[in-house]
Amino acid sequence: TIVWMGEFSRTPRINGNTGRDHWARSWSTVVGGGGINGGIAVGQTSADGTRVETEPYSAEDLMATVCRAMGMSLETTFTSKNGRPMKIANGGKVIKELIA
Repeated sequence: TIVWMGEFSRTPRINGNTGRDHWARSWSTVVGGGGINGGIAVGQTSADGTRVETEPYSAEDLMATVCRAMGMSLETTFTSKNGRPMKIANGGKVIKELIA
């Protein structure tokens, strides 16, 4: 499975310095292979890119989807060096449209 993404996107509008700032409200990710449905787009923003108009998905949802596609249990828990349990995908839900 291949995941191509960043941690945010850029604002839909040019700022006063003719640049674009960080924008965490919506961003794009490309995933493929390993049990992922290919050739589709999931989700939609408003025409100006300022609002998500369909069900929003989180980074945890994306990770849960990739883990499921790779056959990993979403119940898997890791333990940090200081003993804190960390659930894989942090409780994210699978994006059903992406699972082949």
